[in-house]
Amino acid sequence: MKDLQDMVHGRKTRPAHPGEVISDILEDLEMTQTNFAEILGVSRRTVNEIIQGRRPVTVDMAIRIGKALGNGPQLWLNLQQKVDIWDAIQAHEEDYSKVTTIAS
Repeated sequence: MKDLQDMVHGRKTRPAHPGEVISDILEDLEMTQTNFAEILGVSRRTVNEIIQGRRPVTVDMAIRIGKALGNGPQLWLNLQQKVDIWDAIQAHEEDYSKVTTIAS
């Protein structure tokens, strides 16, 4: 549990969803969601749902986004993982505290 707590230590708000970062990048590039979706080879709806934080960045999408933006997939997977861990801890913290550590 300590490792999980370290990942969200002192964080009272949810980490930024990768979609928020993508939205900022598209704004800086003056690119529409439609154009970005075409570059990625996905629907505009998919891009919009990611930007709105309603859809996670999957491995497939991380590869596409990382290639399109030239920064690789790991950044996008790391951002998504932080959100996923934070959400899970918020939803199940009491359950996790009951799990016994058997190796360290």
